[in-house]
Amino acid sequence: MPIIGTPLKVPELNLCPEPSGGIELSKDIQQTLSCLTGFWQNKRILLKSTPSGALYTASPQVKDMYHVTADGDNDTYQGSNVESSTIMVMGHPSNTGKVWVKIGDTATVDNAWPLDKGDVVGLGITNLQMLNLLIAVNGEKAIILYA
Repeated sequence: MPIIGTPLKVPELNLCPEPSGGIELSKDIQQTLSCLTGFWQNKRILLKSTPSGALYTASPQVKDMYHVTADGDNDTYQGSNVESSTIMVMGHPSNTGKVWVKIGDTATVDNAWPLDKGDVVGLGITNLQMLNLLIAVNGEKAIILYA
């Protein structure tokens, strides 16, 4: 069995005593650990589950939602510097014009995803700053939910 010389530090596991030195891991345990942990920004991330054991994989917990109101015709908006994993953008139900959604660049009618009133688009992004909107009609709104 291979011996891992690097201590396995995953604080969320609350291991007592914390492992130190070499740990023997069989190949099946190595595979299981690689499936149950992720790696993000140079650190191990423990994948979480529901109390019944189902992994959270597609629907992270919602952090917040807010409305963006156009301050003039063809108003542009860029999100704030807030970490996220998923967003949903909806054209407000009372809108008469379109909301255009673009990730990573200024939204225009030629490069963005169009939303009519009540339309929704869901996207995976790591920061709300990546979100760019073009709201066609003064006073109309986009509703943004993020996780």
